[in-house]
Amino acid sequence: MINKIRLYGTASALGALTVNGERSISGRIYKIVWLSGTFVDDVDAVISVINDDGNETILTLTDANSDANYYPRTLVHDATGTALTGTSGGDREMPFVVGRPRLVVSDGGNAGVGGCIIYYFED
Repeated sequence: MINKIRLYGTASALGALTVNGERSISGRIYKIVWLSGTFVDDVDAVISVINDDGNETILTLTDANSDANYYPRTLVHDATGTALTGTSGGDREMPFVVGRPRLVVSDGGNAGVGGCIIYYFED
């Protein structure tokens, strides 16, 4: 079953915003929907998951000016730890995450409003 968690908020007068998810998640990230809202053009954002091991970045956006859908994927490895690389994307997997989702925005504009929705399969 697919679940979703919304990270949305209002930037400070300096254009900064940090939103932490209301709960931890455990599963595979399927899709992230970027909602540009009233953020100014050229907004930058980092979507990550925070847990006891630190911070794992899932998606970094640069100059995200419009609503968009993103399907983040991670590289898979063989039994020796060597990255498997293919030309058709068959070497990618949905990232497995455990922790609390976080959205950090810079350059969002004074009181700009926006964020994202993370869709994930819970494990």
